Amino acid sequence: MKRPLPHSLRTLAAIIATTLATALAVAPVHADTQSDLNAAEARLDNLLKKISAEESVVSGLEAQANVLAETISRVQDRIANTQRLMIKVEREIQAAETQIEATQQQLDQRARVAYESGPGTGLEFLLGSTSLADLNDRLQIVNGAAQSDTDLIDQIQAQKAQLATKQSNLQMLENTLRSTQADLSKQQDALESKLSEAQGVVAKLDNDREAAARQVRALKAKRAREIYLAKLAAEQSKGGGGSSIGGVLLTCPVASPHAYYDDFGAPRYGGGFHHHAGNDIFAPRGTPIRAPFDGIATEDSNGLGGTAVVVTGELGFVYNAHLDSIGQLGAVSMGTVVGYVGDSGDALGGATHDHFEWHPNVIPDHPYKSSYGFTVINGAIDPFPYLNSVC
Repeated sequence: MKRPLPHSLRTLAAIIATTLATALAVAPVHADTQSDLNAAEARLDNLLKKISAEESVVSGLEAQANVLAETISRVQDRIANTQRLMIKVEREIQAAETQIEATQQQLDQRARVAYESGPGTGLEFLLGSTSLADLNDRLQIVNGAAQSDTDLIDQIQAQKAQLATKQSNLQMLENTLRSTQADLSKQQDALESKLSEAQGVVAKLDNDREAAARQVRALKAKRAREIYLAKLAAEQSKGGGGSSIGGVLLTCPVASPHAYYDDFGAPRYGGGFHHHAGNDIFAPRGTPIRAPFDGIATEDSNGLGGTAVVVTGELGFVYNAHLDSIGQLGAVSMGTVVGYVGDSGDALGGATHDHFEWHPNVIPDHPYKSSYGFTVINGAIDPFPYLNSVC
């Protein structure tokens, strides 16, 4: 996926051409002026090549980060499935314990009756027979009572064996969960490392862009600055891998570097089982979160999403959750920073990200279907193709 670049090479090249043309048109060009212009143009050309190389590095790092984002989603799926199985086994264990308790109560009751009757009761019962046939009947009754006790004991032993098996299964699931959680932590560390690496390159990239901008301003300070800011404010890089839907989000909601994957509809257990109603955009803590269109920004913090901000525009609203802190609220323009990436809410301790949802006023007739087979969840549709158009 291409990244939205606030200082694109095409814009910067246009600035250079405009500035040089303006400078040449202002007055006759003397030899020294021409030499200065040629030297400035050469320096700018070298910077543009360096910027292009840095942009390629950032794009490569973000592509790797996107793979890690997908891996994290898959690991979270495994954790959710293990948690589901653990809940099932825990219920089975509770039912088995209840059965054992009921059977044990029956056996205890028979033991109390035998104790209260005394050891001679059985013998007296047999000696009280009036005939051989009566004796045979009484022997069968005594043997039946003894067999009933034996059956209860065997039943308890069988139930305890089943309970032990279920407890063993639960222990294996707990071990699997710990292992999977360790794997998740490892993948999250790898993602944060990759994004941190990309952030370092982005910093160099921004410095080089600023250096180029300073050289342009040196040729024609005021005019160059006006052109530079006007071009940058209007320019937005377009594109994306896979399906892309433009015209809704006008800028990527999370500044670079970032990574995301189509996890709309993935199973989640935080705060109770639910299907993921957005896409997680991973980025280093403190990365700016921007309004993707003009509208009204309001805080919508809650226990599950933590610190959260909603931006409502003409076509619907977007929901950003797990923020580290709030930015500007109220009336905002496209690109206004409304918050900063964090791990608040049920994401505490995990990879820092912006949980991003898109809620259109009108659901499309044929909404995009996610890799998990979902199109609409609680009024939200999969934001993946819309993110692809600007991120």
